[in-house]
Amino acid sequence: MTHLEDSLGFILVRAARGMKRALDSELSGIGITASQHAVLSALGHEDGLSLTQIANRIFLDNPATTGLVDRLEKDSLVERQRISTDRRVINIYLTKKGNNLLSIIDNIATNIDRNITSVLSQSELTTLRDFLIRIWDKSNNR
Repeated sequence: MTHLEDSLGFILVRAARGMKRALDSELSGIGITASQHAVLSALGHEDGLSLTQIANRIFLDNPATTGLVDRLEKDSLVERQRISTDRRVINIYLTKKGNNLLSIIDNIATNIDRNITSVLSQSELTTLRDFLIRIWDKSNNR
């Protein structure tokens, strides 16, 4: 029987949690979590997304995403706006404060990513990314 610790899935989850924990630790000083950063980052790439679009981009369900947006809105980092063509749809926009904070957070996240992955050569990192993308694609096309 295979030990759990030998499972590639277990190793991937453990590595991802370790990276998230490192990011959460650094971001805690400015009152943001890694998950909130994911929302801000999605909006930084395309402002005005709906809650469902954000949830799909950051791979969370709608209730979890709504909670993240609620907290970000409370902190004046995002704002909700209804679009005139469909009153049911609420789009989320970065505020100026949110946009300014996103630049700081992105630098922190980039530095953590570089630090943690510095144990790999650029070639190994490229190969690892390619492998992980292939695993992701296969897991979503089962």
